[in-house]
Amino acid sequence: MKWFLYAIALIWIGSGAWMILYSHESRKVFKQLVKNLDRRILCVLPAVVGILLILSASWSRQSWLIRLFGILAVIKGGFIFWNPNNLYDKITDWYLTSVSEQTYRFFGIITLIFGTAILSWIL
Repeated sequence: MKWFLYAIALIWIGSGAWMILYSHESRKVFKQLVKNLDRRILCVLPAVVGILLILSASWSRQSWLIRLFGILAVIKGGFIFWNPNNLYDKITDWYLTSVSEQTYRFFGIITLIFGTAILSWIL
């Protein structure tokens, strides 16, 4: 499961850098992804990533934090699937249309930091 931690860390580092450097283009790609896929299909991705993070946490120095990321990802998958009070659509609409470029880049910085941290914690 060490390979999964390497893969998720590199994906987060790459997507964080992409969100920082090409914020407008990355937002367009994310918007196409979210709008073209049914949310019931989209909810599987964070749930599976969360389960794999929970399973691979023992290969990390900070296993409690990796498990926390995994639990939050599984909760996010359930949130996307059940969509209470149409909240998923409201949050997605806010993230894709109302967020400023600086805020979007800030999310990219957070993603880049988490990816770098996970990469540095792998045993």
